Amino acid sequence: MADKGTTPGARGSFFPRLTLFGWFLRLLPAIFFGLYTYSHRGAFQPPLCVSFLYGCPRVPIHIEGLMERADHYSQVVSYLLSLYTKNEDLGGSLAVFVDGRPVIDIYAGFKDLEQTVRYDNRTLQQVYSSGKVVEGIVVARLVQQGKLDYKAKVSEYWPEFGQNGKEDVTLVDLMVHESGVSHLDDDEKELTWAHLKDDEKFSERLAGQKHAFDGEKVRSYHAITRGWYLNEIVRRVDPKGRSIGQIAEQELMNDYKDVELYYSSFPNDSDWEERLSPMHDYPFLRLVGRVLLPQFLQNSNLAGFPTMRAIHPWVWDWIKGKTYTARAMAPAMAPMADSFRTKEAHAVESTSFSLKTNAHSLAKLLSMMANKGAAIKPNEPDLLDRATYELATSLHSNKPCKVTKDTLPLSTGGWVKTTEFLGAGVSGPLQGVEVQGWAGAGGSIAVWIEELGISFAYVTNAFGAPESILGDYRGKTLLDRVVYARKDELGLLPPKKVKEEQK
Repeated sequence: MADKGTTPGARGSFFPRLTLFGWFLRLLPAIFFGLYTYSHRGAFQPPLCVSFLYGCPRVPIHIEGLMERADHYSQVVSYLLSLYTKNEDLGGSLAVFVDGRPVIDIYAGFKDLEQTVRYDNRTLQQVYSSGKVVEGIVVARLVQQGKLDYKAKVSEYWPEFGQNGKEDVTLVDLMVHESGVSHLDDDEKELTWAHLKDDEKFSERLAGQKHAFDGEKVRSYHAITRGWYLNEIVRRVDPKGRSIGQIAEQELMNDYKDVELYYSSFPNDSDWEERLSPMHDYPFLRLVGRVLLPQFLQNSNLAGFPTMRAIHPWVWDWIKGKTYTARAMAPAMAPMADSFRTKEAHAVESTSFSLKTNAHSLAKLLSMMANKGAAIKPNEPDLLDRATYELATSLHSNKPCKVTKDTLPLSTGGWVKTTEFLGAGVSGPLQGVEVQGWAGAGGSIAVWIEELGISFAYVTNAFGAPESILGDYRGKTLLDRVVYARKDELGLLPPKKVKEEQK
């Protein structure tokens, strides 16, 4: 006989029958607890450690390298080490040159989440779009040699390019991302990395691409394609038919012996495993949470922390798909960041994202840019002559970008040239100081500051959340601290500011 109040044949359930809203209220404390613990634990740890504090590495932070003028620059290194101890970074290198001399040249952390393989001075890292800085330098050197002219039409060097609305596109249009080829049409999803290996067919495909804006000069970030198009031009004007990467290896690495720049393959195939550090992505669930949760909640101590920055708006356009942003930043052949890391992707040189290097190499080259192109060592040649440097770094335009939604001032050579590197309205020692260079997906930054004689490069294997086209909070804070140190050295800080910082 059935118990009173029950339906004959009905089985009891372990879970109470609640509406969706009811379940939400029941689980709300657990949700907030999960958000709090998850967001307050560093992103770059083994998954079980982040979720359950199980299997967390308990090893001292590895650090090696050089630091000079510790009374000024030790606070920069202290902040870098705090990123590692909080697991907001995993492994990488930081190099800062001041007036041509390194004051910080450090390798720290580990290559793996379990923290068993040290990140040392032989380690190389893919730096994504930070490689565009060197890309621009190679082009500027060809301009200096008279082989290229920023004002010349691309079709003067590559006649087949002059079709489908691209007839009047100039080299400088390509440098400042206004040539209308921020993506390649691939609605049928036919393009693969293997197709890039056929030089002739791929060249034809690039030349045949339709101008996205019918010839109008609209800024649309050429995140992936700029290097492909520049290489077609460079091969045609270089007497040896070399690519940008080959020129970088044969000229820059020869002239500056402590520099390593590999846009395609390594000298030894074993370097893929022995020297190149794998990249570790920002946890997907945490990224989803930062996309969906209101910013005020992320900046609260309940589900985040006050300094957490918003995810960049372009991420929404990427999620929607088939937008200018999605086509330019995440084509069908490479929809995710890890798609650009495979040996297959690097089999063909793609200078806009494929550079593998270290912070020292980038900062060394940019120390000469901070010196207006002149060499920093007596036995080394100038990187650029003064006239070419002035031309390449002259302000070209300041326009909104269809892809990134940013409005950034760009120089003729294709580098950012801004006094608001931290962002509009953000205070700090760096605000108002002109920064030139570029940054890469995941957090790498390669810039120089002419007025202070600074070159700065931050390289990481901890692929951070997309907070900005110009790096994330880690690299920006490091650069801000470097500028503070340099201003303090030069006596440029207000007395009150110095006193407050010394407390």
